[in-house]
Amino acid sequence: MKNDFLRILSFTVLFLFFGLYIASTNGYIDYQAKNQMILTEEQIKKFEEDVKNDRPIDVKNYMVRQEELYDNSISQMSLKLSNSIGEAVQDFLNFVFERMEHFMKTS
Repeated sequence: MKNDFLRILSFTVLFLFFGLYIASTNGYIDYQAKNQMILTEEQIKKFEEDVKNDRPIDVKNYMVRQEELYDNSISQMSLKLSNSIGEAVQDFLNFVFERMEHFMKTS
């Protein structure tokens, strides 16, 4: 019973890690952030009018947020967990390859 719970928990954490890792490496997160910064035609016209009339220019006045941000404590915690797991996996792989390199040199 206890082993089944640990196995399910381990696979769940591993699945979440790989999902977040793949999303970040494929640029999905950057793509979503870029889409939030796209200026609409109306905002471009407003910007051009402000430039013609020598009004002060502030980029924040022309940005349109198309989607709501869903940052919360759970997503921040899962990101920290994902980063921690990623660092642990990287350290483990570095250790394995260092041992393999050492083994190959001594053989």
